Amino acid sequence: MIDDAVVWQILLYRSISMSLFLYILIRMRSGESPFVQIRRIGSPVVVAGLSLVAAYSGGIYSIQNTSVANAMLLFATAPFMAAVLGWIVLRERVRFATWIAIVVAIGGIAIMVADKSGSVALKGSLAALGSAFGFAAFTVALRWGRTGEMLPAVFLSGLFAFAITLAICFGLGLSVVLSPNDGFISMGMGGASRCRSDPLHAGLT
Repeated sequence: MIDDAVVWQILLYRSISMSLFLYILIRMRSGESPFVQIRRIGSPVVVAGLSLVAAYSGGIYSIQNTSVANAMLLFATAPFMAAVLGWIVLRERVRFATWIAIVVAIGGIAIMVADKSGSVALKGSLAALGSAFGFAAFTVALRWGRTGEMLPAVFLSGLFAFAITLAICFGLGLSVVLSPNDGFISMGMGGASRCRSDPLHAGLT
């Protein structure tokens, strides 16, 4: 449905609406500022926020540069990546059956990526894997911080994404003014992302 906007312009507008929406939502739910919650949780929420920026960027870029079916299959590797990251970072035990599933998944990914070599779709596939890794890192960061509350991290990711994408737009000479259609859809993504409760769908909606 996007006519002309590129990934950085989409993320810029999406980040604005998402941050505003979540600020209001967090204040209504908890009665306190999201910045207070961020300070209380500490470093894990910062890592989680940055991980989501990578996940958002990779997700939107991949959908623009490869088939949606291909991107969604690669997004589904996030739980496997989370298992490996949890094993490395948190020393959490990974069952043998999970290791088998990871190996099989890697084999399937290798076949899919190899089939797209030498084309723009390869970049889209790699971006989808980067997005999956971002969501995996987000999950592990929340477990590291021992918190099940993801809204402060998502709010912070919106602020990070706004600053990063604004700088990229200026650096690449991209306009920060979008057409009404592209601006409306991009900002709609920010509010719609909170209509789903799990972080994978929240990041990609």
